[in-house]
Amino acid sequence: MWRDTAAMPEYGRLEGDVRTDVLVIGGGMAGILCAHFLRQAGVDCVLAEADRLCAGTTGNTTAKITSQHGLVYDGLLRRFGAEKAGMYLHANEAALARYRGMCREIDCGFEEKDAFVYSLDDRGKLEKELAALEKLGFHAGFTDKLPLPFPVAGAVRFERQAQFDPLRFAAAAARGLRAYEHTPVRRLEGTSAVTDRGTIRAEKVIVATHFPFLNRHGSYFLKMYQHRSYVLALENAANVGGMYVDEAAEGLSFRNAQGMLLLGGGSHRTGKQGGGWRELEAFAKRHYPRAHIRYRWAAQDCMTLDGVRVFPLPQHAAPAACAERAGGRGKPAHAHGAALPAHGLRAEMERAGAFVGLPLPRLTLHAGGRPHRKSRDAGP
Repeated sequence: MWRDTAAMPEYGRLEGDVRTDVLVIGGGMAGILCAHFLRQAGVDCVLAEADRLCAGTTGNTTAKITSQHGLVYDGLLRRFGAEKAGMYLHANEAALARYRGMCREIDCGFEEKDAFVYSLDDRGKLEKELAALEKLGFHAGFTDKLPLPFPVAGAVRFERQAQFDPLRFAAAAARGLRAYEHTPVRRLEGTSAVTDRGTIRAEKVIVATHFPFLNRHGSYFLKMYQHRSYVLALENAANVGGMYVDEAAEGLSFRNAQGMLLLGGGSHRTGKQGGGWRELEAFAKRHYPRAHIRYRWAAQDCMTLDGVRVFPLPQHAAPAACAERAGGRGKPAHAHGAALPAHGLRAEMERAGAFVGLPLPRLTLHAGGRPHRKSRDAGP
């Protein structure tokens, strides 16, 4: 659907060896924004993508920009305390503001919408979430009346969140980058990336792939799992006027785009059985009998075991950092993670380290100059 309305810039594959200050590996939203912010800061940067830009999850998202990632804040508050839960909330709000500012200059269908997490049968969960948000100083609302075709116990509302066309936005951010498509990185040798037809030698490396491939440094494959979800774009269906998602992992999501209703759900852990297309088709037939399916797609998210979206920073690879977004509904995480290398990296990394309790590399980036490390010792 998004590909029909966006003209992504095209870049050739790498042929030969190149040098750069910073290499970004991965050409989804996180990688493109990393390279975009670095370029704005005057840092020499190369982006390498194994396929086409935004050919993966970025092109298969429902494209909500929200600090509301299910009912997460009650759990964060209980597990990490108010200071760290507040860090998570404020980082997402800052990223939402960053998107809002960028979209003033980019024609990408940006619209402010209220976001709702609803529960079919557990009002108590919603009340706990509202209480947690109040402790964090964030105003959220409650309603038990939604424009959905079934009753709910209630919903937590975040006002002035947003939605957009992700590929029109990414296309604008990607123009003018020094990028190579169809250039998979086969391995890293220090800060040199070996590809099929050349080597990229860099001072620093940012890994912004969908799933971190630096498994030797962080064992991330043991700390995350893949979760698959499905979307139907329905013509002649309802205009729901906002963004809605069930607090249950296997529930449904709703939002409108391009005059269609995006119905999401049928999700399951990758490799397991789930509702898939049949669940969504049956729901649409029952509740929107006059609608017909214009598009369908599926996406796969990396989910963390503790529910916290992460930007993993390998402790044994100090010149490398990872800016993956792990955990669904993560466009703010893309913007926040991408901003780290180019805007106040040291302070941002220290705040991230305080949250997860990790030592971090002491390094700085200078606009127009080479990034350098002061001393040793970093993810949807």
